[in-house]
Amino acid sequence: MKLPASIKPSWRFNHPAGSQPVPSVAAAGLIFTTGLDGVIHAVDAGSGAVRWNFPANAPIRMPPTIAGGRLYAGAGDGFVYCLEAATGRPLWRFRAAPAERQIMVYGRLTSTWPVNTGVLVSDGIAYFAAGMIDHDGTYVYAIDAVTGTLKWQNNSSGHLNAGIRKGISAQGNLTIHDGRLILAGGNQISPAPFDLKTGKCLAKAKSQGRPQSNHGRYVGVLGGKVPVAGGRILFSSPRNVSSKGSFEVHTAKRRLRLNFGGIPPAWNKSTVALVNFKHGLLTCCDTSKVLERINADEPAKGSRGTVASDLSKTKAIRWQSSLGESNKFEAMSLVVGPNAIVAVVQHQQKYRAQPQWFVVAFDQASGKATWRHEVKDEPLPGGLLVDRDGRIVVTTLAGNLLSLVGGE
Repeated sequence: MKLPASIKPSWRFNHPAGSQPVPSVAAAGLIFTTGLDGVIHAVDAGSGAVRWNFPANAPIRMPPTIAGGRLYAGAGDGFVYCLEAATGRPLWRFRAAPAERQIMVYGRLTSTWPVNTGVLVSDGIAYFAAGMIDHDGTYVYAIDAVTGTLKWQNNSSGHLNAGIRKGISAQGNLTIHDGRLILAGGNQISPAPFDLKTGKCLAKAKSQGRPQSNHGRYVGVLGGKVPVAGGRILFSSPRNVSSKGSFEVHTAKRRLRLNFGGIPPAWNKSTVALVNFKHGLLTCCDTSKVLERINADEPAKGSRGTVASDLSKTKAIRWQSSLGESNKFEAMSLVVGPNAIVAVVQHQQKYRAQPQWFVVAFDQASGKATWRHEVKDEPLPGGLLVDRDGRIVVTTLAGNLLSLVGGE
């Protein structure tokens, strides 16, 4: 997947009703988009034509997962849905909620135990969790990804401290590291580890009920080495991009703050892209140097307490850029490709009443902007997608999709 040297518009998908979306995903020539209206749309990646729609019965707050020709989505009604990805044909559904009890959550009818983690599929097993508030209970599952049959479940991690009914909440996505299933687990214990084979919770109970961890909705594994967790909270406004929140690195010895903000860093084996603070510079580093700084015994002299600032102090940054804009430059989405970093950026010039949004490609080695394309609709933070053919798709806050392809 090599990113193009120039860009032009290709097609536009207009959401039929308009709904707050989640970031889109791509596979096998299709773009899959969904959101709080609970309808999954499959759009042809080449033409933008709708191939199929599937109405789930509740809000979907995490992107679908595509694996083995199947689409998996967790929904607010407490069910996980498995569809044939090419056609949208239902294959099975699994009720993760312990009972069919519904309440109103921000104006939408939702199970007391929604599946807001999305679905993680690895080695033929689908992992997910249901729940919203730890004292109501958290239910973590591993099921056969083909048949939907149960492998294991953990129904006790919401009440690790039984006396105050506190523990892990299902408040974000899942990842796998070092034989552990890791869940973005709310403000008590996050990231929350489980034994991948048995589902046993590997976290200890906290003695107090006050918030004690980063409650962001994101977890990932940087360079395949260290878990990263943080970002915006699950139910925050999509426009609250970076004014609150941070990302933390969790090593075997300690917990470090990677950077401040709500937009997840992006990385591959050689390159890390991140932004420190809401209006910070887009920063590109070698993955090896970031890991080296994380594993250092002491922070850099004069740093501001983050790995990102340590990298700046030790001159371990490859390049930084704000496109020369000093008026509220803000990166809203990041993708690291093999030859370029693509970002959706916003900036507010003094003489304009409204901000402007651009999709920009930066040369990975030098940071030079190779092309810039203005986006007229307000983009969804984190809603930037690059598919296997180098096609760039921007999801807007209204749920529309904008496709950009290589120019002539």
